Amino acid sequence: MGTGDTLSVIIPAWREGSRLLEAIRAARMAVGQGEFVVVACEESREIRDAACAEGVAWIDSPRACRGLQLKLGAERARGRILVFLHADTRLPCDAGSLIRRALELEGVAGGAFRLRFNLEHPVLDVLAWLSGMTLPMTFLGDQCLFCSRGAYEAAGGFLPQSLFEDVDFARRLARIGKLVRLRAAVTTSARRFVRHGPVRQLATNALLLLTYHAGVSPERLHGVYEPGASMLPTVGTVGHRRSPKTTVRWRARTRRIRGSQA
Repeated sequence: MGTGDTLSVIIPAWREGSRLLEAIRAARMAVGQGEFVVVACEESREIRDAACAEGVAWIDSPRACRGLQLKLGAERARGRILVFLHADTRLPCDAGSLIRRALELEGVAGGAFRLRFNLEHPVLDVLAWLSGMTLPMTFLGDQCLFCSRGAYEAAGGFLPQSLFEDVDFARRLARIGKLVRLRAAVTTSARRFVRHGPVRQLATNALLLLTYHAGVSPERLHGVYEPGASMLPTVGTVGHRRSPKTTVRWRARTRRIRGSQA
């Protein structure tokens, strides 16, 4: 695959507002030349007009369903390299070159970056460490999945499901060729962990994933995940205790994160 191949960055969005424009600009700086496709649901006309003025291809999604949005974006994209970027994730410098070089390796169908968060916490540090693994089940959407167009089509693309569309796609993509883990890391927002508490959110995510692998449909599980409901009681009732100093530091950091997202 030559370095001149077109790279398409596909960004699903739901109620991101001005943060979506920030995501587009940051991605453009990291990728350089390329095509940018936004598949949005419930974004304002002002945001749409501003994005289109910057050369973005805009698609209005009929519903907030990340699997559907990624599918629509891939169908619209013209590039031979597809990059699936969440709106709250920031790529490392020179991401475009890193992706192109990875896909030039023999037998590689796709891959993802390592992960880090924009906030420090032991739970988030564990998740960041786990993102260095190369099992197909560890390649997730917030790590910025990428693949060649040919591999995407051979794998059957994203399915229009509301949850675990990344797990499902990575599993099928791994049957087409090798998945590579880049050394560089993307930085993703910890906003969901801030909102619900890191231990509680981690446990909820783990239970949902286990339930999904047990055969429960992602549409049923989405009702637990998206509104912020939990499969668990409050953090204090699952045996999690923080020292007073840790609690003060965490609350100060989360206030800064919430303030930046207001």
